[in-house]
Amino acid sequence: MELSRDGAALAPNAPTATIRNPEWFVTQRGVSTPTPQRLELHKALKREYLEKYPDVRNESRAMVLAGPPGAGKSTAKGEVLGERSEQYLTVDADEFKAMLLREALRDGSYESFIKPEAVKWLESTGEQFFPLELASLVHEESSMLAKELRDEALREGKNVIIDTVLSSETSARQLGQQLAAEGYTAEVLDVEVSYEISQGRIAKRWQQSYEEATEKGGLGGRWVPSEYARSVFDGPNGKSKSEAAARVLADECPVVQRYRVYRTTQESTSERPAVASWEVDMKRAAPGAALTTPKAAAAAEHYNIAHPQQPQVDPKRGPDLGR
Repeated sequence: MELSRDGAALAPNAPTATIRNPEWFVTQRGVSTPTPQRLELHKALKREYLEKYPDVRNESRAMVLAGPPGAGKSTAKGEVLGERSEQYLTVDADEFKAMLLREALRDGSYESFIKPEAVKWLESTGEQFFPLELASLVHEESSMLAKELRDEALREGKNVIIDTVLSSETSARQLGQQLAAEGYTAEVLDVEVSYEISQGRIAKRWQQSYEEATEKGGLGGRWVPSEYARSVFDGPNGKSKSEAAARVLADECPVVQRYRVYRTTQESTSERPAVASWEVDMKRAAPGAALTTPKAAAAAEHYNIAHPQQPQVDPKRGPDLGR
């Protein structure tokens, strides 16, 4: 899709992106702030989002679900958490994209502002577009909403699943610092596929959603520009950026208790099953300890229980246990 390229009509910073609407956002020194009217919408959308998760617990637990588009993060999450996933709030910017587009359809701004002239012209020639194909135009705003909701949930101690590509080591470190500062225990689940599998799944998912919307109506499927998808796989040492960033988060954040990598190396076909496995599984015996195998971590935990550390005595104060 040429329309998705940088500077084109469906680029995230295009003139009809929601953050470019002066009635909705004020931008100063490169920072976009919602106007009071738009802020009220944000509050309403976050309330609506939270209503979908009535059974979330406040146990200060987090799962960072990282991986490229089309990796199968939702499937891996279900395999790990099972029914316990209901106890977690899943923070996913893509959900906010759909909510923003539904609101735009409702209030008329989808046609009056968001839809670019290039798309209107293509529609006049017979080409059909569905709202989620314009999701890039609400990308910045949906990311803003997801971050706001995540920050609020972490301050309240809610169990959270942070569903993210995690394409930056800097953002991974910032997330780790935030989790530690809020007193969380965390797991990192990195779900990886090759670029070819990712692209195939993205195209298949879009095609299925497009056909369903053509037949029954709806928002259609979200298109992930190949330029962006390719950039996610341009990480160090031949790894995806998400894989490198997830490892940094697991290694450097002391509250990450477990780090796992689930990798699909072959997609399923009518002739052969998919080839996928848990490639890495590492744990910490205690906060701040080194990541090691689950067996070694269990042994260390057992040893720590059997041999608890004695309180340190300050020779200047005597054995008052610091009182």
